[in-house]
Amino acid sequence: MRPLKWNTRMRAAGSRESVFLRVVSLGLLTLTTVFSAAAQSPSATRLKAEAAQAQNEGKDSVATSLYTQALAQDPTWLEGWWRYGGLLYQAHEFQQAATAFGHLTQLAPQNSLGFAMLGVSEFELQDWSNASLHLNKALARGGLPEAIADGAMYDYGLVLMRQKNRNGALAVLRLLQNSAPDYPSLVPAFGSAELNMDRIPVPGAEDADAVDLEGKAAISVLKLKPDEAEAFYRKAIVEYPQLPFAHLCLALFLDNLGREDETVAELLAETKVNQVSPDPWIWLGRLALAKRNGAQTILYAQEAVKRDPNDGLPYLILGKGYILKQQWSDAFEALSKAEKLAPDSYEIHYALATVYGAMNDPASALAERKLFAQSYRVLHQKKDGEQ
Repeated sequence: MRPLKWNTRMRAAGSRESVFLRVVSLGLLTLTTVFSAAAQSPSATRLKAEAAQAQNEGKDSVATSLYTQALAQDPTWLEGWWRYGGLLYQAHEFQQAATAFGHLTQLAPQNSLGFAMLGVSEFELQDWSNASLHLNKALARGGLPEAIADGAMYDYGLVLMRQKNRNGALAVLRLLQNSAPDYPSLVPAFGSAELNMDRIPVPGAEDADAVDLEGKAAISVLKLKPDEAEAFYRKAIVEYPQLPFAHLCLALFLDNLGREDETVAELLAETKVNQVSPDPWIWLGRLALAKRNGAQTILYAQEAVKRDPNDGLPYLILGKGYILKQQWSDAFEALSKAEKLAPDSYEIHYALATVYGAMNDPASALAERKLFAQSYRVLHQKKDGEQ
Protein backbone atom coordinates (compact mmCIF):
# COMPACT_ATOMS: atom_id res chain seq x y z
CA MET A 1 0.00 0.00 0.00
CA ARG A 2 1.37 3.42 -0.93
CA PRO A 3 1.33 5.76 2.07
CA LEU A 4 -1.47 8.24 2.49
CA LYS A 5 0.03 11.72 2.67
CA TRP A 6 -1.04 14.25 5.25
CA ASN A 7 -1.87 17.32 3.21
CA THR A 8 0.77 20.05 3.21
CA ARG A 9 -1.87 22.42 4.57
CA MET A 10 -1.34 20.61 7.85
CA ARG A 11 2.02 22.38 8.19
CA ALA A 12 3.60 19.05 9.01
CA ALA A 13 7.33 18.75 9.42
CA GLY A 14 8.90 15.88 7.49
CA SER A 15 9.25 13.71 10.59
CA ARG A 16 5.59 14.27 11.51
CA GLU A 17 4.44 13.26 8.04
CA SER A 18 6.48 10.07 8.12
CA VAL A 19 4.93 9.19 11.48
CA PHE A 20 1.46 9.81 10.03
CA LEU A 21 2.16 7.51 7.10
CA ARG A 22 3.08 4.68 9.42
CA VAL A 23 -0.02 5.37 11.50
CA VAL A 24 -2.31 5.05 8.49
CA SER A 25 -0.81 1.66 7.78
CA LEU A 26 -1.51 0.68 11.38
CA GLY A 27 -5.06 1.92 10.94
CA LEU A 28 -5.39 -0.31 7.89
CA LEU A 29 -4.23 -3.30 9.92
CA THR A 30 -6.71 -2.42 12.67
CA LEU A 31 -9.58 -2.26 10.25
CA THR A 32 -8.50 -5.47 8.55
CA THR A 33 -8.72 -7.33 11.85
CA VAL A 34 -12.42 -6.56 12.08
CA PHE A 35 -13.08 -7.44 8.45
CA SER A 36 -15.61 -10.24 8.17
CA ALA A 37 -14.42 -12.87 5.73
CA ALA A 38 -17.74 -13.25 3.99
CA ALA A 39 -18.06 -15.30 0.85
CA GLN A 40 -16.80 -13.33 -2.12
CA SER A 41 -17.47 -13.76 -5.79
CA PRO A 42 -14.47 -14.61 -7.99
CA SER A 43 -14.95 -11.24 -9.70
CA ALA A 44 -14.79 -9.29 -6.40
CA THR A 45 -11.73 -11.25 -5.26
CA ARG A 46 -9.97 -10.55 -8.56
CA LEU A 47 -10.81 -6.82 -8.47
CA LYS A 48 -9.52 -6.47 -4.93
CA ALA A 49 -6.23 -8.13 -5.79
CA GLU A 50 -5.82 -6.05 -8.95
CA ALA A 51 -6.63 -2.81 -7.07
CA ALA A 52 -4.05 -3.55 -4.36
CA GLN A 53 -1.44 -4.46 -6.97
CA ALA A 54 -2.08 -1.27 -8.97
CA GLN A 55 -1.77 0.81 -5.80
CA ASN A 56 1.48 -0.90 -4.82
CA GLU A 57 2.84 -0.16 -8.30
CA GLY A 58 1.96 3.53 -7.96
CA LYS A 59 -0.84 3.42 -10.54
CA ASP A 60 -3.21 5.44 -8.38
CA SER A 61 -5.82 6.32 -11.00
CA VAL A 62 -6.07 2.67 -12.08
CA ALA A 63 -6.24 1.57 -8.44
CA THR A 64 -8.98 4.09 -7.69
CA SER A 65 -11.08 2.79 -10.57
CA LEU A 66 -10.58 -0.81 -9.49
CA TYR A 67 -11.46 -0.01 -5.86
CA THR A 68 -14.65 1.63 -7.11
CA GLN A 69 -15.62 -1.54 -8.95
CA ALA A 70 -14.63 -3.85 -6.09
CA LEU A 71 -16.57 -1.83 -3.51
CA ALA A 72 -19.63 -1.84 -5.76
CA GLN A 73 -19.56 -5.63 -5.54
CA ASP A 74 -18.60 -5.79 -1.86
CA PRO A 75 -19.67 -2.60 -0.04
CA THR A 76 -18.74 -4.15 3.34
CA TRP A 77 -15.03 -4.28 2.46
CA LEU A 78 -13.45 -2.20 5.25
CA GLU A 79 -9.92 -2.34 3.93
CA GLY A 80 -11.14 -1.23 0.54
CA TRP A 81 -12.94 1.82 1.88
CA TRP A 82 -9.80 2.79 3.83
CA ARG A 83 -7.49 2.39 0.82
CA TYR A 84 -9.98 4.04 -1.54
CA GLY A 85 -10.54 6.99 0.81
CA GLY A 86 -6.80 7.38 1.25
CA LEU A 87 -6.19 7.55 -2.48
CA LEU A 88 -8.95 10.11 -2.91
CA TYR A 89 -7.64 12.23 -0.05
CA GLN A 90 -4.14 12.08 -1.49
CA ALA A 91 -5.52 13.20 -4.86
CA HIS A 92 -7.32 16.11 -3.14
CA GLU A 93 -10.68 14.62 -4.09
CA PHE A 94 -11.97 15.58 -0.68
CA GLN A 95 -15.70 15.24 -1.34
CA GLN A 96 -15.30 11.66 -2.54
CA ALA A 97 -12.81 10.94 0.24
CA ALA A 98 -15.35 12.14 2.80
CA THR A 99 -17.96 9.83 1.26
CA ALA A 100 -15.56 6.89 1.43
CA PHE A 101 -14.57 7.55 5.03
CA GLY A 102 -18.25 8.05 5.84
CA HIS A 103 -18.92 4.49 4.63
CA LEU A 104 -15.96 3.35 6.71
CA THR A 105 -17.34 4.88 9.91
CA GLN A 106 -20.71 3.24 9.31
CA LEU A 107 -19.04 -0.16 9.01
CA ALA A 108 -16.59 0.42 11.89
CA PRO A 109 -18.32 2.95 14.18
CA GLN A 110 -15.90 2.31 17.07
CA ASN A 111 -12.80 3.09 15.01
CA SER A 112 -11.68 6.62 15.83
CA LEU A 113 -9.21 6.74 12.92
CA GLY A 114 -12.05 6.62 10.43
CA PHE A 115 -13.77 9.57 12.10
CA ALA A 116 -10.49 11.48 12.17
CA MET A 117 -9.97 11.06 8.43
CA LEU A 118 -13.63 11.87 7.76
CA GLY A 119 -13.22 15.05 9.81
CA VAL A 120 -10.04 16.24 8.09
CA SER A 121 -11.64 15.59 4.69
CA GLU A 122 -14.61 17.72 5.72
CA PHE A 123 -12.17 20.37 6.98
CA GLU A 124 -10.72 20.59 3.46
CA LEU A 125 -14.25 21.00 2.13
CA GLN A 126 -14.85 23.82 4.65
CA ASP A 127 -17.80 21.85 5.99
CA TRP A 128 -17.26 23.25 9.46
CA SER A 129 -20.34 21.73 11.08
CA ASN A 130 -19.62 18.13 10.10
CA ALA A 131 -15.86 18.53 10.54
CA SER A 132 -16.48 19.75 14.08
CA LEU A 133 -18.79 16.81 14.80
CA HIS A 134 -16.49 14.10 13.47
CA LEU A 135 -13.18 15.50 14.72
CA ASN A 136 -14.69 15.89 18.17
CA LYS A 137 -15.98 12.31 18.00
CA ALA A 138 -12.55 10.99 16.98
CA LEU A 139 -10.78 12.87 19.78
CA ALA A 140 -13.41 12.03 22.41
CA ARG A 141 -13.21 8.30 21.66
CA GLY A 142 -9.43 8.40 21.94
CA GLY A 143 -7.07 5.68 20.87
CA LEU A 144 -5.64 7.81 18.07
CA PRO A 145 -1.91 7.59 17.46
CA GLU A 146 -0.09 10.73 18.53
CA ALA A 147 0.51 12.17 15.06
CA ILE A 148 -3.14 11.75 14.06
CA ALA A 149 -4.44 13.06 17.38
CA ASP A 150 -2.28 16.19 17.16
CA GLY A 151 -3.34 16.91 13.57
CA ALA A 152 -7.01 16.30 14.34
CA MET A 153 -6.80 18.49 17.44
CA TYR A 154 -5.20 21.33 15.47
CA ASP A 155 -7.87 21.13 12.77
CA TYR A 156 -10.59 20.97 15.40
CA GLY A 157 -9.26 24.18 16.96
CA LEU A 158 -9.35 25.92 13.57
CA VAL A 159 -12.87 24.65 12.93
CA LEU A 160 -14.06 26.09 16.25
CA MET A 161 -12.49 29.41 15.26
CA ARG A 162 -14.50 29.35 12.02
CA GLN A 163 -17.60 28.71 14.11
CA LYS A 164 -16.77 31.76 16.27
CA ASN A 165 -16.31 29.56 19.32
CA ARG A 166 -13.36 31.40 20.85
CA ASN A 167 -13.40 29.63 24.20
CA GLY A 168 -13.73 26.20 22.63
CA ALA A 169 -10.85 26.85 20.22
CA LEU A 170 -8.60 28.05 23.05
CA ALA A 171 -9.44 24.99 25.15
CA VAL A 172 -8.51 22.63 22.30
CA LEU A 173 -5.30 24.52 21.52
CA ARG A 174 -4.29 24.35 25.20
CA LEU A 175 -4.63 20.57 25.04
CA LEU A 176 -2.53 20.52 21.87
CA GLN A 177 0.15 22.68 23.46
CA ASN A 178 0.31 20.24 26.34
CA SER A 179 0.73 17.21 24.08
CA ALA A 180 2.78 18.82 21.28
CA PRO A 181 4.32 22.11 22.45
CA ASP A 182 6.35 22.49 19.24
CA TYR A 183 3.45 21.83 16.88
CA PRO A 184 3.81 23.90 13.67
CA SER A 185 1.75 27.10 13.56
CA LEU A 186 0.58 26.71 17.16
CA VAL A 187 1.61 30.28 18.05
CA PRO A 188 -0.42 32.01 15.29
CA ALA A 189 -3.33 29.66 15.93
CA PHE A 190 -3.34 30.67 19.59
CA GLY A 191 -3.04 34.34 18.74
CA SER A 192 -5.85 34.21 16.20
CA ALA A 193 -8.15 32.44 18.66
CA GLU A 194 -7.27 34.90 21.43
CA LEU A 195 -8.24 37.79 19.15
CA ASN A 196 -11.49 36.05 18.15
CA MET A 197 -10.46 35.77 14.50
CA ASP A 198 -12.07 33.11 12.37
CA ARG A 199 -8.80 32.09 10.70
CA ILE A 200 -5.04 32.55 10.91
CA PRO A 201 -3.88 35.58 8.90
CA VAL A 202 -1.46 34.84 6.07
CA PRO A 203 2.21 35.69 6.75
CA GLY A 204 2.89 39.34 6.07
CA ALA A 205 -0.71 40.41 6.63
CA GLU A 206 -1.34 43.60 8.57
CA ASP A 207 -2.40 41.80 11.74
CA ALA A 208 0.06 38.87 11.54
CA ASP A 209 2.52 40.46 13.99
CA ALA A 210 -0.24 41.22 16.47
CA VAL A 211 -1.38 37.61 16.26
CA ASP A 212 2.19 36.48 16.92
CA LEU A 213 2.40 38.61 20.08
CA GLU A 214 -0.94 37.35 21.41
CA GLY A 215 -0.02 33.75 20.63
CA LYS A 216 3.31 34.06 22.45
CA ALA A 217 1.51 35.60 25.42
CA ALA A 218 -1.00 32.74 25.58
CA ILE A 219 1.74 30.12 25.47
CA SER A 220 3.75 31.98 28.12
CA VAL A 221 0.69 31.73 30.37
CA LEU A 222 0.60 27.98 29.88
CA LYS A 223 4.31 27.75 30.62
CA LEU A 224 3.70 29.60 33.92
CA LYS A 225 5.70 32.65 32.87
CA PRO A 226 3.35 35.47 33.89
CA ASP A 227 5.86 38.32 33.57
CA GLU A 228 6.72 37.26 30.03
CA ALA A 229 3.03 36.86 29.16
CA GLU A 230 2.12 40.30 30.48
CA ALA A 231 4.95 41.87 28.50
CA PHE A 232 3.64 40.32 25.27
CA TYR A 233 0.03 41.35 26.02
CA ARG A 234 1.03 44.94 26.77
CA LYS A 235 3.30 45.17 23.74
CA ALA A 236 0.42 44.14 21.51
CA ILE A 237 -1.75 46.91 22.97
CA VAL A 238 0.99 49.54 22.61
CA GLU A 239 1.80 48.60 19.02
CA TYR A 240 -1.82 48.00 17.98
CA PRO A 241 -3.93 50.35 20.14
CA GLN A 242 -7.13 49.79 18.12
CA LEU A 243 -6.85 46.00 18.04
CA PRO A 244 -10.17 44.38 19.10
CA PHE A 245 -9.94 41.84 21.92
CA ALA A 246 -6.36 42.79 22.90
CA HIS A 247 -7.54 44.60 26.05
CA LEU A 248 -9.90 41.70 26.79
CA CYS A 249 -7.03 39.20 26.60
CA LEU A 250 -4.98 41.26 29.04
CA ALA A 251 -8.02 41.73 31.30
CA LEU A 252 -8.67 38.00 31.59
CA PHE A 253 -4.98 37.41 32.29
CA LEU A 254 -5.00 40.05 35.05
CA ASP A 255 -8.22 38.62 36.47
CA ASN A 256 -6.53 35.24 36.90
CA LEU A 257 -3.83 37.02 38.89
CA GLY A 258 -6.43 38.66 41.15
CA ARG A 259 -5.62 42.19 39.98
CA GLU A 260 -9.22 43.34 40.01
CA ASP A 261 -8.89 47.10 39.50
CA GLU A 262 -6.59 46.63 36.50
CA THR A 263 -8.95 44.00 35.12
CA VAL A 264 -11.90 46.39 35.21
CA ALA A 265 -9.80 49.14 33.60
CA GLU A 266 -8.82 46.88 30.71
CA LEU A 267 -12.40 45.68 30.21
CA LEU A 268 -13.62 49.28 30.06
CA ALA A 269 -10.84 50.06 27.58
CA GLU A 270 -12.05 47.13 25.47
CA THR A 271 -15.58 48.56 25.38
CA LYS A 272 -14.19 51.71 23.76
CA VAL A 273 -12.03 49.93 21.17
CA ASN A 274 -14.48 47.13 20.48
CA GLN A 275 -17.94 48.65 20.60
CA VAL A 276 -19.83 45.78 18.95
CA SER A 277 -18.79 42.83 21.10
CA PRO A 278 -20.79 41.84 24.19
CA ASP A 279 -17.78 40.07 25.72
CA PRO A 280 -16.25 42.90 27.79
CA TRP A 281 -19.70 43.81 29.14
CA ILE A 282 -20.35 40.16 30.02
CA TRP A 283 -17.11 40.01 31.99
CA LEU A 284 -17.83 43.32 33.71
CA GLY A 285 -21.25 41.93 34.65
CA ARG A 286 -19.67 38.78 36.05
CA LEU A 287 -17.25 40.79 38.18
CA ALA A 288 -20.07 43.00 39.49
CA LEU A 289 -22.16 39.92 40.21
CA ALA A 290 -19.30 38.36 42.17
CA LYS A 291 -19.19 41.51 44.31
CA ARG A 292 -22.99 41.29 44.70
CA ASN A 293 -23.43 44.72 43.18
CA GLY A 294 -26.90 44.35 41.66
CA ALA A 295 -27.12 47.79 40.07
CA GLN A 296 -23.80 47.48 38.21
CA THR A 297 -24.57 43.90 37.21
CA ILE A 298 -27.84 45.03 35.62
CA LEU A 299 -26.18 47.95 33.84
CA TYR A 300 -23.39 45.85 32.34
CA ALA A 301 -25.71 42.97 31.39
CA GLN A 302 -28.07 45.35 29.61
CA GLU A 303 -25.16 46.62 27.50
CA ALA A 304 -24.26 43.03 26.62
CA VAL A 305 -27.86 42.26 25.66
CA LYS A 306 -27.91 45.27 23.30
CA ARG A 307 -24.92 43.84 21.44
CA ASP A 308 -26.12 40.24 21.27
CA PRO A 309 -29.82 39.74 22.03
CA ASN A 310 -29.58 36.11 20.87
CA ASP A 311 -27.17 34.94 23.55
CA GLY A 312 -28.63 33.51 26.74
CA LEU A 313 -25.65 34.40 28.96
CA PRO A 314 -26.26 38.18 29.18
CA TYR A 315 -29.90 37.50 30.10
CA LEU A 316 -28.75 35.08 32.81
CA ILE A 317 -26.43 37.71 34.28
CA LEU A 318 -29.20 40.29 34.01
CA GLY A 319 -31.62 37.97 35.79
CA LYS A 320 -29.12 37.34 38.58
CA GLY A 321 -28.65 41.09 38.96
CA TYR A 322 -32.39 41.51 39.42
CA ILE A 323 -32.35 38.67 41.97
CA LEU A 324 -29.76 40.60 43.97
CA LYS A 325 -32.14 43.58 43.89
CA GLN A 326 -35.10 41.28 44.68
CA GLN A 327 -36.90 42.54 41.58
CA TRP A 328 -38.59 39.23 40.97
CA SER A 329 -40.78 40.05 37.98
CA ASP A 330 -37.82 41.61 36.12
CA ALA A 331 -35.67 38.61 37.06
CA PHE A 332 -38.35 36.25 35.77
CA GLU A 333 -38.59 38.09 32.44
CA ALA A 334 -34.82 38.07 31.89
CA LEU A 335 -34.37 34.44 32.93
CA SER A 336 -37.30 33.30 30.79
CA LYS A 337 -35.57 34.81 27.75
CA ALA A 338 -32.33 33.14 28.82
CA GLU A 339 -34.07 29.78 29.11
CA LYS A 340 -35.50 30.03 25.60
CA LEU A 341 -32.05 30.77 24.19
CA ALA A 342 -30.16 28.20 26.29
CA PRO A 343 -32.64 25.54 27.48
CA ASP A 344 -29.86 23.16 28.57
CA SER A 345 -28.19 25.60 30.98
CA TYR A 346 -28.40 24.28 34.52
CA GLU A 347 -27.49 27.74 35.86
CA ILE A 348 -30.60 29.24 34.29
CA HIS A 349 -32.84 26.54 35.72
CA TYR A 350 -31.31 27.03 39.17
CA ALA A 351 -31.87 30.79 39.02
CA LEU A 352 -35.47 30.33 37.84
CA ALA A 353 -36.11 27.93 40.71
CA THR A 354 -34.97 30.69 43.07
CA VAL A 355 -37.29 33.21 41.41
CA TYR A 356 -40.30 30.87 41.46
CA GLY A 357 -39.64 30.20 45.14
CA ALA A 358 -39.63 33.92 45.88
CA MET A 359 -42.85 34.32 43.87
CA ASN A 360 -44.59 31.59 45.91
CA ASP A 361 -44.90 29.15 43.01
CA PRO A 362 -43.57 25.90 44.53
CA ALA A 363 -44.73 23.67 41.68
CA SER A 364 -42.79 25.67 39.06
CA ALA A 365 -39.80 25.90 41.41
CA LEU A 366 -39.80 22.11 41.75
CA ALA A 367 -40.02 21.68 37.97
CA GLU A 368 -37.02 23.97 37.47
CA ARG A 369 -35.03 22.13 40.13
CA LYS A 370 -35.67 18.88 38.26
CA LEU A 371 -34.51 20.49 35.02
CA PHE A 372 -31.47 21.79 36.85
CA ALA A 373 -30.57 18.30 38.09
CA GLN A 374 -31.10 16.80 34.65
CA SER A 375 -29.03 19.45 32.81
CA TYR A 376 -26.27 19.29 35.40
CA ARG A 377 -26.06 15.50 35.13
CA VAL A 378 -25.98 15.54 31.31
CA LEU A 379 -23.24 18.18 31.25
CA HIS A 380 -20.99 16.29 33.63
CA GLN A 381 -21.57 13.01 31.80
CA LYS A 382 -20.27 14.70 28.65
CA LYS A 383 -17.26 16.04 30.51
CA ASP A 384 -16.51 12.58 31.86
CA GLY A 385 -16.72 11.12 28.36
CA GLU A 386 -19.87 9.11 28.92
CA GLN A 387 -22.16 8.36 25.99
